[in-house]
Amino acid sequence: MRKRWLVACMLCIVLTALLIGAAATAAPTELTASSNSKSTSWQRVQRSADAIYEAATEGNRQTAYFAGQQLSSQLQELLTADSSNTVNQWRGIYQESKLMLGNIEQGKSAVLWRPQAIRIKLAVDAAGAAAVGVPSNAMWLQYDPIIKEDIARIKQAINMRNAQAYASAGAMLHTLQEHVDRIAIAATIANKTAEMNALQNSVTYMSRLLEAGERGSIATQLSQQVLAPVEAASAALFGSNHEREQPVIAPIGGGVPHRWIFGISSLISSLLAYVSWRKYKHSPYAILKKGDASNQQPLYLKRKIK
Repeated sequence: MRKRWLVACMLCIVLTALLIGAAATAAPTELTASSNSKSTSWQRVQRSADAIYEAATEGNRQTAYFAGQQLSSQLQELLTADSSNTVNQWRGIYQESKLMLGNIEQGKSAVLWRPQAIRIKLAVDAAGAAAVGVPSNAMWLQYDPIIKEDIARIKQAINMRNAQAYASAGAMLHTLQEHVDRIAIAATIANKTAEMNALQNSVTYMSRLLEAGERGSIATQLSQQVLAPVEAASAALFGSNHEREQPVIAPIGGGVPHRWIFGISSLISSLLAYVSWRKYKHSPYAILKKGDASNQQPLYLKRKIK
């Protein structure tokens, strides 16, 4: 009998050792490896975008150019490796980085390439927010009150109803166009391409109406409706952001946790082996009733095996 239990215990020990070894050497699945690689690449993209934005704020041309080259190279790798529907979103950021690098190479002032750095920063931030499942925390949504303020200023200028009213409104419209252009790529990444196109088209339409107003070829009643399409498009763009399902660009990770499975299995096997050994040491040859085993006679006495 003792030999049987010894063999059982040895098998449990061997099984535990094999499971622990398999857990230590278990390689991640293809999906997990791909997700981890994409997550690491995405972190490098975020760091490069942050460096570009800081350099643009400080007017540091050399740092911005170096970070822009890194970003272009990283995005090129993602475009080559990624075959999903996020390629167009990566391509928008990639093209913007190339335009910024071209302006820096031409020796243009930071004032001219700083808006491109801002667009890159907002776009990468929007992609990161969508990746972690919190698109409502994206920075580009903070432009909602800014655009509303731009619209209010244009409306106030139009209501002046003098010779300079439409000229003043046109100058303020330029600021509105800059703000809309800054968030264009970010809004596309947030899966709001249609709403963004509607806002850009309405701004273009308003620009034509203001030019007609400067020439005096627009009616007074029509001038009061110049901002209506822009207001509606802006409300559609920034409203109900939480109701739309956002695309995931950078999965955090996935796969089956092999090490946890093998580790828990090893622990269970060890515990079962220990409990069985303790029970055998307590009463190796007899089956007793429940209760105090020291005061009972065995119901069945096994023959001792020598």
